[in-house]
Amino acid sequence: MNWFPGGTKLLVSGQGGAGVFGTWSLATVGGELRKLQDATVTALSPDGSRIAFVKQNKVWQMSLGGGEPTLLFEVPSSGGIWRLAWSPDGRWLTYLRHRAGQNEGAVLEAHPAGQGAAKTVFEDAALRSFCWLAPSHIVLDRWEILDQPFSNLWEVDVDLKDMKARRTPRRLTNWAGFSIGSMSASADGKRLAVTKRLDQSDVFIGGLADHSGRLDHINRITSDERIDWPGGWSHDNKWLLFQSDRTGFMSIFRQRLDAPNPEPLVTNQDDNRAPILSPDGKWVLYFAWQRSSARSKTGRLMRIPAEGGSPELILEASGLPGSPQTSNYVVVPTTTGQPAFRCPASSGANCVLSEAGPNEVVFSSFDPLPAAPKSELFRIRSGSPEGVAWDLSPDGSRIAYCEHDYHSASIHIRDLRAKSTRDIGIPEWVELVSVGWASDGNSLFVTNFSPTGSSLLHVTLDGKYRVLYKAAKEAEMLKASPDGRSLAFGEVVSASNAWLVEGLPR
Repeated sequence: MNWFPGGTKLLVSGQGGAGVFGTWSLATVGGELRKLQDATVTALSPDGSRIAFVKQNKVWQMSLGGGEPTLLFEVPSSGGIWRLAWSPDGRWLTYLRHRAGQNEGAVLEAHPAGQGAAKTVFEDAALRSFCWLAPSHIVLDRWEILDQPFSNLWEVDVDLKDMKARRTPRRLTNWAGFSIGSMSASADGKRLAVTKRLDQSDVFIGGLADHSGRLDHINRITSDERIDWPGGWSHDNKWLLFQSDRTGFMSIFRQRLDAPNPEPLVTNQDDNRAPILSPDGKWVLYFAWQRSSARSKTGRLMRIPAEGGSPELILEASGLPGSPQTSNYVVVPTTTGQPAFRCPASSGANCVLSEAGPNEVVFSSFDPLPAAPKSELFRIRSGSPEGVAWDLSPDGSRIAYCEHDYHSASIHIRDLRAKSTRDIGIPEWVELVSVGWASDGNSLFVTNFSPTGSSLLHVTLDGKYRVLYKAAKEAEMLKASPDGRSLAFGEVVSASNAWLVEGLPR
């Protein structure tokens, strides 16, 4: 957000639900909102005469009214731009993009506002944002630990001749427990406005009544302010598995519904996620990723005795949990993204694994045994494999899947025996992010994304639906109890405040 010259209008940009994104001018008197461009990454020039914006890895500039767009330069397609800013003297346009061939960290680059080649100012696996204080001074927002959602401010001097960082960054703050959202410097560079944000997630259980047409008596079963997401139920409906980072690492716990405290099952230093029971109820299956600076892209599907014991390797699966395994996504569950796995409610059918390929998702069956082989079932084309969410029916015969789409909403049902697919359309609800079967296999639960919060729906196989719950933010990971009387789900809670930082070095 920036002020236009004269102080009567604001330049605002962002992205919301249903594909509503762009850049607007907002009048401070009368509140008139006028769209300027279909772009969310923008920057107002220091003299207030031009607006730079990004579209498809190309940086353009336009007039204050949105007209006369001209191409300035193009950046490599290996990583999208998510932060754009003019240098205070107006000579350079600086931006962040992903490092080539990597999913974490960023390159801070500077490109002349006129002709010339881009220069790398700074490159860092922990870098997430930046802000200019003076023509040769930049404040950086960096993650403290790559898989914990906490960040701090650092500062670095820039050699204006070569547009290179003169030395390693110096720490400015030593905050903990939240990440920095946005930054904006005062004109004299002496003060910095920042937003400090904390995301957490909790596990809730609600009672299903009227044949899943109503969700009532909703209770939160995780009492800490950490990252908690539900896993699978026990076959007798008496306890629920869940994942949590309350140990400092993502770990696996078991919560009895009649007990106040959870029991730890897997608490090593790996990133452990998505616990469910094996079909025979004797094992807890889960994904484990090794924590390392290299950020291994291979997940290990493990099993451990349901009553505790030593873990055993079942198979290895390609990909990271849900999205790139960095702090940006540590609160994101594994309902969306690949790899993922599900198992039927009882023996008689195989478990299913999904893995992402180039513009596709591949589904394979496997037995939950050590050194288990995979057998491909089918594959679907997708322009965004990480946006595909799915679930296996309780009898293991069907897979329901949906895609995070701004313009349409369909649930696809794949019959694994007949090798056929049919669609259930619910056009009123776009941007579906999770799907889960009801325990009888005759209906589904889904959630969508919206700027006003997720809605949790009960959907019958003929496309009829009812809204069961409205979350303030995201709600995902829908897990119906085997007896069909309860539904567990996770919900994200956010807190954000604005702060003013003074006394910055220049």
